[in-house]
Amino acid sequence: MDTTPERDRPAVAELSDLRDAIVEVLTSLPRPPSRLRIQAADVGIDIRWEEEPAPARPGREPAPVTAAAPVAAAAPAPAELGPVLVAPSVGVFYQAPSPGSEPFVTVGTVVEAGQQIGIVEAMKLMIPIFADRAGTITAVLKADGTPVEYDEPLFALAEQV
Repeated sequence: MDTTPERDRPAVAELSDLRDAIVEVLTSLPRPPSRLRIQAADVGIDIRWEEEPAPARPGREPAPVTAAAPVAAAAPAPAELGPVLVAPSVGVFYQAPSPGSEPFVTVGTVVEAGQQIGIVEAMKLMIPIFADRAGTITAVLKADGTPVEYDEPLFALAEQV
């Protein structure tokens, strides 16, 4: 039951529309920004990315080179995995309700439709991820704390028959 007072419903609807527009903008970006600033009155949006490291100047020590992360083997295509449960938004994927807590699900967990299976954090909003069908988790496709895109596969699922 919606308990929002009648006078506040247009404002709530506008906030929902604004959230949807922000998610749409974020999903269209080539990579996650380091900063996103939104101004509600008179609209406005400011998206920034971390700058690339500046080249070393003559007479200065070059910036330390960090080792590249090892390249993981290519993940199987979603069609090879069977049904998948996907990210509801762009953001950072978390497997547990809080740091140090047990994950919502692991490989072998039997889930019901509507059961919470993870969280995506987007602009300080914690968006729950719910299973859209019943089944058994057969693979966790993204590591905890990693960026995800809208509709990106997070879990493989063997559906119950």
